[in-house]
Amino acid sequence: MKAMKCSLALIFVAATAHAGSFGGPPPFTNGSPLPTGVDGSYQANATASNTTGVIRFSYRNNTQTSSTTANSYVFFSEGLTFSGPASVNITLSTIAAVLQRDTTRAFTNTAMTGSFTAKIGPHTPSYYFKGKGFMQAFIQEPAPSTTFLNFFSKNLKIRGVRTSIVSS
Repeated sequence: MKAMKCSLALIFVAATAHAGSFGGPPPFTNGSPLPTGVDGSYQANATASNTTGVIRFSYRNNTQTSSTTANSYVFFSEGLTFSGPASVNITLSTIAAVLQRDTTRAFTNTAMTGSFTAKIGPHTPSYYFKGKGFMQAFIQEPAPSTTFLNFFSKNLKIRGVRTSIVSS
């Protein structure tokens, strides 16, 4: 009888226990594998034909940080280099970003803008995400014009991860 009670108690505990604690919430209930939620530093690679790029962004207290160096992109496409700020919004399952034109580099005659959306794998420690985007390069008309014309456009493949739970 005592062995039967022990066996039933063991079966009950195994059937009702959740990872992490008895009766506590199971892992990943807040949509993130870590207690920091979406906070941290992220990096993504963007690729297209004759194009490669790196996008960095940082979140603290569930909001994108104001650091211009931690929220930026650099692209090399068709022999040209582009860089600028990245504005990113993270939800539990998606990332949406806008790659803005760098207005601080007024001396250049090229510019780029773009965007991407990605699905997050929230149940991975690296917070892996993958998606698609678009970039558009512009070239300035000859001086003294300040008008930029569409130079080329590309569809992008985006893949990225959270590189740190500490925002930079």
